Amino acid sequence: MPPSAPALTLTVASLNHMDEDAFVTLLAGVFEHSPWVAERSVNARPFGSIAMLHARMVLAVKNASRDEQLRLLRAHPELAGKEAQAGTLTDDSTREQRGAGLIDLDAAEKASIARLNAGYRSKHGFPFIIAVRNYTRAQIFSEFARRLDNDPEAEIAACLEQVFNITRLRLDAMIAD
Repeated sequence: MPPSAPALTLTVASLNHMDEDAFVTLLAGVFEHSPWVAERSVNARPFGSIAMLHARMVLAVKNASRDEQLRLLRAHPELAGKEAQAGTLTDDSTREQRGAGLIDLDAAEKASIARLNAGYRSKHGFPFIIAVRNYTRAQIFSEFARRLDNDPEAEIAACLEQVFNITRLRLDAMIAD
């Protein structure tokens, strides 16, 4: 059996030198189902670090219209929701939810999170978002219950901050710096 080719290492320098289409293609999934964030960031190159790249992507979201921000939030899956049960989460979301123990909930936890998901979406119009890698499973449930009663504007801000945490972790995992 021939040896496998070494995996290419993605670096900030390589992102700075690739064509726009390749840049967008590689970073399209960092912000869940929202390639427009990468599209609006590509012309800010060169980036000196992952932090600078992430800051530019965050700025693209902050400068987006409220409707675009809501579409970004709505593009996220529910925690342990129907996408997780059907196995249709993105690879990143699957790893994140599995790492937090949300893929293998017992029946009572599944029922509890289903109630939380339904109540949150009904009140806020988008799924609850949390950077699950930064929390234990118990902390996730606690934060979910606590934030359910927040007003929608506070939750838009909270969810966007969580998206920014998630995306920084994703960039750190995919880019060698």
